[in-house]
Amino acid sequence: MSRAAGSVARTQDRPDDWGEDRETVVAVFGDSARSGAWLPPERLNAIAGFGNVLLDFTDADLPPGPTEVHGWAVFGNVILRVPRRIDVELNGVSIFGSVKHQSDEKAGKSKKLLDRVLGNGPGAEAPPTEVDEDRWLVVKGWAVFGNIKVTVVDS
Repeated sequence: MSRAAGSVARTQDRPDDWGEDRETVVAVFGDSARSGAWLPPERLNAIAGFGNVLLDFTDADLPPGPTEVHGWAVFGNVILRVPRRIDVELNGVSIFGSVKHQSDEKAGKSKKLLDRVLGNGPGAEAPPTEVDEDRWLVVKGWAVFGNIKVTVVDS
């Protein structure tokens, strides 16, 4: 599904316990990760400098509307793991690096790194048949000698 960025406004009345509207995850010469059941903010900044930021949205409680992820990778990686039921809009610029959207089967090295950091084992379930029309990710990435990767997984 294709949507114009910001085509649907986020619900004005977010529950008080939903979390902050913005968050920044930073990894410098190391790894940072968000996984499991978590409440992503309206905008999430991921900064990787000689390190890896791993964002697993498979069990995340995304609010209605777009959730923005802004990734900066300088000699590092920003890796997003997204369930098939969530659409992703990906835009990015890379210089001696990559910005890519791929399925789990083609993830290869990125999936192995994500699984190692998160402690996940192999195994996949059948893909869901429906796409969640009310929730999606807007990913904007900038990579210099680094990578921004969105991997779609069965969940």
